[in-house]
Order: sequence, then C-alpha cells, then structure tokens
Amino acid sequence: MNEKLKKYLDGIFAPYDDLKAVQELKEELFNDLQEKLNDLKNEGYDEDTAYNTTINSIGEVSEIIESIHTKTCELQQMVGMDFSKSNLPNSDFKAVKVLDGKFNYSNLQGSDFSHSDLSNSSFKCSNLNHVKFDGTNLTDAKIEKSSLKGASFKNSELKGTIFKYSDLSGVCFDHQTLHGTNFDYSGLKGTTFRHAVLRNVSFKTDVKKAIFDGATMDKLTYALLKGYRAKLDNVTVI
Repeated sequence: MNEKLKKYLDGIFAPYDDLKAVQELKEELFNDLQEKLNDLKNEGYDEDTAYNTTINSIGEVSEIIESIHTKTCELQQMVGMDFSKSNLPNSDFKAVKVLDGKFNYSNLQGSDFSHSDLSNSSFKCSNLNHVKFDGTNLTDAKIEKSSLKGASFKNSELKGTIFKYSDLSGVCFDHQTLHGTNFDYSGLKGTTFRHAVLRNVSFKTDVKKAIFDGATMDKLTYALLKGYRAKLDNVTVI
C-alpha cells in the first residue's frame, strides 16, 4: 500500500466520510491508482515521477463525489415514502427524518439508521438483523414479527416502541430508559437490560433467560416480570 497515495485520497474524500457510496468509490479508485502506480514503477519510472503521473491521471473526481452526495440526500428526503417489500440491505439511512415511514416486509439487514427520527414508523415482518438504531428516535414505532438479531439500540429513544412477536435474542438494552415499551410474545433469550430503567414496560413472554441485573423498574413492570418467572435478584423497585 502506498501511504502517500492513501493520504492524498483521504484528503479529497474527507468531507464525505459518512457516506457509504462515496467510501466505496474511494476504495475502488485507490485500488485502480495503486495498480497504475505499480505498473509505472515496473516500467522503470522513479517513485516521484510514477506518483505524480498517477495523481495527474485522476482528473476531476469532485463532480462524481458531489453527484453521489446529492443522490444520497435525495434518497434521505424521500424515505418518508412507503418502502415496504423492498430489498435494501446495508443501506445508509443515517440521520434521516422519517415520520410514519413504512418499511414492512423489507430486507434491511445491516442497514444504518443511526441518529434518525423514525417516530411512528412501521417495520412489520422485516429482516432487521444487524441494523444500527444507535441514537435513533423510535418513539411509538411498531417493530412486529421481525428478526433483530445483532441489532444495536445504543442511546436510542424507545418510548412506546412495540416489539411484538419479534426475535430480539441477544440484543442489548443495557442502560436504556424504556417507557411504555412492549415486548409481548417476543424472543428474549440472552437479551440484556442491565442497569436499564423500565417504566410500564410489557413483557408477556418467556423472560426466564433475559438478564435484568441492576435494572430499576416500577411496581407494575416488576409484578409482570415476576409472574413470568424472570430472574430479579438484583433489581430496584420504585
């Protein structure tokens, strides 16, 4: 790897580091330029001449980058439309605002919704495995009959969020504040709620293998969990 070439491209693409499509272009361009640089050196050019010739061959890439950036912004503004029955794995939806959005029956595996506003949006029967909802507002969102293995909810807003009939096995809700959240009939094997704050949270499901160590909860939530035989040895009831 030519570090000088890498630093040059890093400088060009720095303003767009958060866009996956632009990063893919950067990686492809670097590989092409690295190959060209090696070819020139093999032809007998010295290091500086080969490097300068390679750089000069790039041309104007800013227009291509800006085009990708514009299209991404347009997509983000259109997300409020109905995206049901779509195949959108590994999509970049960071920081979008999608009120009442519909992502039902869709494949969104590996997509990134970090720091987005998805209030009252619907995800029914969708593949949400390894999706990032970090810092996302999911107030009153309906995530039903969906698979969420490996999904991330760090610092997300989950007030009134519905997770009915979904697979949340192994998902981490540690240190979260959950108010009116609904986990009825969902798979919670190995799901963790360590040091979470739970208020009026519904758990009408098997919670015996969920982890509530250090959690704080109201009496209603505690009574429901106790009735479903959750392990509650180290929780605080308020």
